[in-house]
Amino acid sequence: MRRLPHAVALSFVATLSLLAGCGGPQGPVDGARAYAHLERLVGFGPRPFGSDALGKTADYITGELTGLGLQPRRQEVMHATEKKLIRNLWVQIDGEDPAKGPVLVIGAHYDTKLAEGHGDAAHNFPFKGAIDGGGGPAVLLELARVLTLPEHKPKVNVWLYWIDAEESIDWQWNDNRALLGSKEFCKWLSESKQLARVKAFVLLDLIGSKNWKIDRDGNSDGKLQDIFERAGKAMGAEDRIYEFPRPDELAYYEQRGVPWGITDDHKTFSGYGVPSVLLIDFSRRIPPHLQGLKPGDQPQVDPRYEQWWHTPDDDLAATDRDALAFAGNLVLQALPALETFVRDRK
Repeated sequence: MRRLPHAVALSFVATLSLLAGCGGPQGPVDGARAYAHLERLVGFGPRPFGSDALGKTADYITGELTGLGLQPRRQEVMHATEKKLIRNLWVQIDGEDPAKGPVLVIGAHYDTKLAEGHGDAAHNFPFKGAIDGGGGPAVLLELARVLTLPEHKPKVNVWLYWIDAEESIDWQWNDNRALLGSKEFCKWLSESKQLARVKAFVLLDLIGSKNWKIDRDGNSDGKLQDIFERAGKAMGAEDRIYEFPRPDELAYYEQRGVPWGITDDHKTFSGYGVPSVLLIDFSRRIPPHLQGLKPGDQPQVDPRYEQWWHTPDDDLAATDRDALAFAGNLVLQALPALETFVRDRK
C-alpha cells in the first residue's frame, strides 16, 4: 500500500490504548492453522511480483484450496509494460445462489515488496514479508477452511481473492507501477460482465502483528466500517478497532484540506463502483527512517508497537498467532451484517 506523506501520517499513524499481551478472542478461525500457512508462505523467501518464489506461493495456495474440495481459479495476464506475469487467484465459497447470486469479495495481496536492484543500497535486503504479504493471505486460507464447514456456510457467494502485484515496483510509491493485480482483476470483472454481481469488497493488509489493532481509513466505505466497528464491539475488542485517528487529528487535516486515506487495492474496487473497506494495522508500524521526516519533525514512535514496515524486521518473529485468529474471526463476526449489506444493494 502507499505510505501516507508524513504530514498525513500524523493523523493516521497514532497510538491505541491497548493492553499488550492479551490473547485473541476465541472463534472458529484457528490462529495456529493460519500460522502454519504463514510459515509455508515465508518459507518460499522474498515473493515480489513476477518472481519464481511467488509462482511457488501461488501453487501452494491453489493446492491447499483444492485439498478443501474447492475449485480455485487463476487470472494469469502478462503485464504489457512490466513484462511480468500477474497471477491473481480466487475461489468461490457458494452461497444460496452460486450461479447468479451476489458476491462478497474478501482479498489480501500475497506479493512482497521488491527489495533488490534499487539504486539506494538501503532498499536492498532479504524481505520476508511475514506481515506485509503473508498474514492476510494466510488468514484467507484459514477462512476458506472455516467457510466450507456446514455451520459457517455463507448465504451469499464469497470470493476469497489472493491479489498479485500490489506493491509498488519502485521503492517510492508509483501509482503507475502498483496495484497492478487488482487493476487487471477489476478490468476482467467489468469486461466479463461479472462486476454487477460484486456488491462489496473487504481487504486485509498488514495483518498478524503483535499487539494487533485495526485502524480507520479515510478511503473506506463508512457503512462497511460501521459493520466492522460493531463486530469488534461484539467480540469485546472495541479497544482494538478504530480509535485512531482522533477527532482532533481529523479536524486538523480537514481544516487544511489534506486527505488521510490509504491507497491500497480497495481503492481499485471503489473506482469500479464497489463499496470497499480496508482492514489494516498500519499506525505506528513505520520506522523513523521511512517516515519522510523534515528538519524539526519528531518521529512518530511508540514502544508498544513494533516498527517493521518495509524492513528486514517483517519476519515470523514479529507475528502473533492470536493476531491472525483475531482478523479472521472479526471477518466472521461481521459476515451476517456483510451478507445483509450485499443483499440490500441493487
